[in-house]
Formats: sequence, C-alpha cells, structure tokens
Amino acid sequence: MAKVLGIDLGTTFSCMATVEDTGGLRVVENSDGDLITASCIEFDGDTIIVGKEAAKSYGNNDNVVGRWKREMGTDKEYDAAGKKWTPRQLSSLVLKKLYEDATQTLGKIDEVVVTVPANFSDEAREDTMEAAKLAGFEIKHIIDEPTAAALYYAQTQGLNSGTYGVFD
Repeated sequence: MAKVLGIDLGTTFSCMATVEDTGGLRVVENSDGDLITASCIEFDGDTIIVGKEAAKSYGNNDNVVGRWKREMGTDKEYDAAGKKWTPRQLSSLVLKKLYEDATQTLGKIDEVVVTVPANFSDEAREDTMEAAKLAGFEIKHIIDEPTAAALYYAQTQGLNSGTYGVFD
C-alpha cells in the first residue's frame, strides 16, 4: 500500500496525517512530539526555526514571521533577517519541516495531499504546489478543507458510499 501523507497547511497551525495499513487514520507527530506545528518561522542568523519555538517570539521579534497563508497567490512580501520573503517561500519552509518530520516517523512517503481553503484562488493553489517543490517534494492532490473534513467524517463513520453535500 502506498504511504500517503496528508498535510493541512494552516494559517496558525499545521497538521499531518496518514492512513494506516489497517485503514485507520493517524495524526503524525512532529519532531517535538506534538500533533500540530505552529505555522511560524524564526530566522536566527543562518538557522531557520519552524514551529512552537518560533511562535513563542511571534509579535515580539522582527525576525519571526507568521500568518502569511492568506496572502498566498499575491505579490506581498515579508521582511525578516534582512531579506524579503514571499508567502510561497515561507510556506515552503513549513512544508519542508512537516515533510522531514513525517519521513522520520513514517519512512518513505509515496504521495502527498495538501488541504487548502475552499476560497483559495488558482494562484494561491499554484503557489502551494510551487512551495512544495521548493521544499523538495511534489503534491499529488490539493483538496479543499471542507471536502477533506467530509472525507474524514465519512471514513470514521464507515460511510463508504452515498451522496453527500459539503457546506463551508
């Protein structure tokens, strides 16, 4: 069975999950042992810190960046560590950490699926795909967050067939 990693690249927190060989769903811990990863990045010299340590300084340190996801697909830039960063570049740093953490836990990953807001523009979706490439992997599918939630609900309730409506 192919090892598939699902990533919810969140505005505030991101999360990873996989389907076990038994068919059950499993949220994958990050390298800190947490089930969620803060979508914050701290630039400390040549060191890039992603996650809860960066989040501790968010708002108090000009070299910590967060909450850029809403700007995906735009030309907005963020200043940190004497450099300008696009939302695509920032997302790639979070995606890279998530992917590396997942491979430490799961081993080789065959496919990656990422959830995005249903109202993401085509440009924002393309930026998300490009961010993954910058992070060193390719996204197999992008799924709208409400659809992902409905799929999760159906799977956990044993609803393997039927017609469903998703309202966001």
